[in-house]
Amino acid sequence: MAYQQDFKDQPLTWDEAAVQGSGTDYLLHSSVVTSSDNLTIEVILANCVEHAVALLAENINDDSLYFMFEWDNTASTLAIVVTDDSKSRDAKHRVLCDLSAMNAKMKQLAESDQWKYQGESFADIVKHALHDYLTTCTGFMRYSLVAVFHQGSRQQTELL
Repeated sequence: MAYQQDFKDQPLTWDEAAVQGSGTDYLLHSSVVTSSDNLTIEVILANCVEHAVALLAENINDDSLYFMFEWDNTASTLAIVVTDDSKSRDAKHRVLCDLSAMNAKMKQLAESDQWKYQGESFADIVKHALHDYLTTCTGFMRYSLVAVFHQGSRQQTELL
């Protein structure tokens, strides 16, 4: 099932698929950024966060503690999950966005002397943009979740 969520006049198309694994069944909401033209990382990430926030009512249970942002450097993907205090039992909805089309643009902008993220890695740019957006995301503020970010191990997360 594919559907669009409009935010700041920049639509992302989200696909939904049931994923069955070894004891972990979940619904994956995925989107692929196909072009870096006319899209900023802030708008793309805002779309991802808003999509994940829209799923919070169904995702939260008594054990939920973290709203976790997982960055994969190799694939340039961002996953967003709700998980428990052990960071091992995830909620039923997961959001995944492939940002690999932004790699060249992020590299160019990080090397520019006129950009606010000059010299930053793609992961750091994502982390800072997520932090900035979450501070004003009223949908997220309705919930008592701790926003965390990691780019390697769930056991080495940073607060957003």
